[in-house]
Amino acid sequence: MSAGIERIAFYISTLQVGGAERAICNLANGFCEKGSKVYMITENPDGKESYPLHPDVERVMLEAPKRGSRLHKAAARITILRRCVKELGVQILVSFIGKANIRAVLATRFTSTKVIVSVRSAPAREYGTKVRRVLAKVLFRFAEGAVFQTEEARDFFAPSVRKKAVVLMSPLHSDFIRPRYDGERKHEVVTVGRLHKVKNHEMLIRSFAAVWPDYPDYVLKLYGDGEMKEKLTALIAELNMGQSVVLMGNCSHVADAIREADIFVLSSDVEGMPNALLEAMALGLACISTDCPCGGPRTVIRDGENGLLIPVGDTDALERALRKVLSDAELKERLGINAAQIQKELDPQRVDQMWMDYIAARMK
Repeated sequence: MSAGIERIAFYISTLQVGGAERAICNLANGFCEKGSKVYMITENPDGKESYPLHPDVERVMLEAPKRGSRLHKAAARITILRRCVKELGVQILVSFIGKANIRAVLATRFTSTKVIVSVRSAPAREYGTKVRRVLAKVLFRFAEGAVFQTEEARDFFAPSVRKKAVVLMSPLHSDFIRPRYDGERKHEVVTVGRLHKVKNHEMLIRSFAAVWPDYPDYVLKLYGDGEMKEKLTALIAELNMGQSVVLMGNCSHVADAIREADIFVLSSDVEGMPNALLEAMALGLACISTDCPCGGPRTVIRDGENGLLIPVGDTDALERALRKVLSDAELKERLGINAAQIQKELDPQRVDQMWMDYIAARMK
């Protein structure tokens, strides 16, 4: 039994591709393996779910309202979630991301179920409108606890929230707990993530195109899909890089796809604690990342020791960092070896236990 937690539910809007979705599945599986009865609550999926759940994790899909005003639909979602939580009889509800956190607090008010909210990105982005920001700052005071991935994210909220909050990173998936590849590496620069504007793949493509004439045997591979695909395809054509920059689409076996690559780059403008970066580090790739808010990369990267940090949106700085790593085999190897040490810190059993200990403490 997970620290006396008999019945626990996790709540997120969908289980589509994304770092938060991957993290919540990993945690649900961990609690299940420890003996808790675990429920995964989502609203009706709008596509293929991407991350495997333990066979004993019970899926609950709520019927999202389709008619009525925006306010009516919002109230209906809260009512439906409240009814679901009562019927399941869970001791604690752990919610992930934005509006789901707000609904979870409202749905569990004046019930026996306690709620812990988890903010996964920069709070100013996750609660991007004035209304959501006010709701989050007011309602989180009624949650039993709050989990953030960086101190910067936690400090966005009032002392009444911070005093009961904790900073916890996500556990690595078992696919990324493996010995570092020590053979001859492929001449590949890789990145993993949704093709979304905030990921700033354009900067990565332009920087790679600038260094490519000096390293023509290298290929840039972007794993992921999204709304920026057409624009990035056009940019690749404009730069005449069609043979050396490849949009790989979604990948169900990321660890196998990138483990032999040379360099991983995270070019995002904003992130929480980027799982893709953590996983690339765990595999022992030399990693370059923007020092983006809300402080995730700088929490795990010691610049020049286990990775390189560059300013957000600085194409020239990324070009210089790529040249630095590509031209120095010793540096590249050292960065990768040191990066792989994060496996110990983010070992699933260790991180799951930290979550369990925190939840158990908040239930007292």
